[in-house]
Amino acid sequence: MRIFNYFVFVLLVFLSQPALTQEKPLLPEGIMATRGAGSVSREVFDAKISKIPEKDREGFLLSAARVEKILVDLLLTSQLKAEAQAAGFDKGNMQYRMQLAADKELINAWLAYYVDSQPPADYRAMAHEYYLLNKDQMVTVSSRDVTHLLVSNKQSTNEEVKLQAQIYMDQINLDASVFDQLILDHSEDPGVKSNQGHFKDVKEGDMVPAFEEAAFALESPGDFSGLVQSAYGIHIIRLDKINPPRVMAFEEVQKQLMAVKEKEHKERVRYAYLDDLAGLEARISTEELQAMVDRYFHEDQQQESSMTPESE
Repeated sequence: MRIFNYFVFVLLVFLSQPALTQEKPLLPEGIMATRGAGSVSREVFDAKISKIPEKDREGFLLSAARVEKILVDLLLTSQLKAEAQAAGFDKGNMQYRMQLAADKELINAWLAYYVDSQPPADYRAMAHEYYLLNKDQMVTVSSRDVTHLLVSNKQSTNEEVKLQAQIYMDQINLDASVFDQLILDHSEDPGVKSNQGHFKDVKEGDMVPAFEEAAFALESPGDFSGLVQSAYGIHIIRLDKINPPRVMAFEEVQKQLMAVKEKEHKERVRYAYLDDLAGLEARISTEELQAMVDRYFHEDQQQESSMTPESE
């Protein structure tokens, strides 16, 4: 209840701004807002909100700024519609163009509902079957586990950074076992408290180019890179492990494969339904086709298009 009351309070503050003021006296029941000749009904607002995925809807509505934007946009749409109707712009051919747009919205909503209402398939079984048939494609790329120490250049000159990094490098060259403690005591990487300088499963493209080039140039676990300059300062990198490509277990790819199989299944359901409808017998009026030709083509064009080599 507190969240709701707070939301209403914040929304009313937004609505009190010049962009959207409350109407007085009170609006008719079911009307959320008006401006000029435009108005937003509860049904129109709900129809707009229904386009937001259900899992995101509550979070969206708890933002007063987002609700205000929807109301303002719907009001402007309603005002423009009223202007067009007042000018008679919605008559004649335009009303059929509007009907086509409305039909398209209805069709898309119906197709989505129809597909979602059909019985689901066993997506896990489908995913597992695909995995077994394509196991050789479920392979990780080569990666590396590395550990690094960073001397940051945020508050030091390049010369100061190099000098300090070289001091650490000299200590490591004398006794490599001090590296991990140096990281804990002196590394200026913001993430050092949570990862102690360790980066696991680093793949090409994960890190900045200078860091990546140095890390992948190391040949054996325990090797050090020396001083590596990047935009963040100077790194000292140790190779901990080389992870060769491997076939992933089904559990590692199950979620992604099931999502793919669900999408494919729904597409098959959709196209099968459309094929069933398209397979029904169609009856076409030749008289109306001829009338269409008469409406859109001049007589000379009709004669020209009907000429054949034999008639020439």
